[in-house]
Amino acid sequence: MTPKFVSIIIPTYKDWARLSLCLQSLANQTYDANFFEIIIVNNYTSDRIPDDYFIPKNCKIIVEGQPGSYVARNAGIKASVGEILGFTDSDCIPDEDWISNAVQAFESDGNFTRIAGKIRLYYKSDRLTNAELYETVYAFNQDIYVEQDGTGVTANMFSFRKVFDDVGMFREDLLSGGDYEWAVRARNANYNIQYSDNVIVSHPARHHLSELVKKAKRIGGGQANFSKVSEGFFQSALKLLYDLRPPIRSIPLIILKGKKMHLAQKLLVFYIRYYLSVITAREKFMVSLGKSARRE
Repeated sequence: MTPKFVSIIIPTYKDWARLSLCLQSLANQTYDANFFEIIIVNNYTSDRIPDDYFIPKNCKIIVEGQPGSYVARNAGIKASVGEILGFTDSDCIPDEDWISNAVQAFESDGNFTRIAGKIRLYYKSDRLTNAELYETVYAFNQDIYVEQDGTGVTANMFSFRKVFDDVGMFREDLLSGGDYEWAVRARNANYNIQYSDNVIVSHPARHHLSELVKKAKRIGGGQANFSKVSEGFFQSALKLLYDLRPPIRSIPLIILKGKKMHLAQKLLVFYIRYYLSVITAREKFMVSLGKSARRE
């Protein structure tokens, strides 16, 4: 039987150094290189490919001038030919069996059309920073996303092209949360998803609290733009008050994933969670009143 053709789509934004590691891992895949393509979408038009940059033979780089990773992913989808579409990010390093295991998972069970793969964190040293402690609990819990919401993030996601043909592309007005919004549409259209713990990419944990703050603001802007209906000040203020509640429901997750932490570290992670939720809520409120959403 002829192997299924797979298109791997990766947006990049001023990230050539980390992308080079991603491309090297894709060049070493066990899946036959004749049956997959790599499409890099450069989302910063002023940024040229560095000299002597390694580009696999089955890889092409296109440029998308409109800002936004979901715009870039859509450009990659339009340029692709694969029956299966695989997504990851420029700072991710796929395992050598990443594509092979995803295709095998699809072929072994025809009851699902989407895969959310495992995202394994790695750290700069064994001594974790406060931000890295937080990441060990909250970053990329793909198994939980699948179980609770039927969703998965594009740092490690595979889907049959037919799902996009049916439910449409990523929303291009979103700078954050577009993978969640698309996954909800796919779930509601009865396209099942499976979590696969052997479809693995590695991702660096955020090292500094400032990186988490940037992400929290980006998430807030994305959440504000989920609604296509403009809201007045009073309605936005009510949502702000609701979003400012302490994240009590996160305590079981901290206990579950923080088994190796002592009590002070668990309390610190809870505090960071609340701090970031306040930042997200404020950004969501400001964007709902007309502020532009942040990309970085």
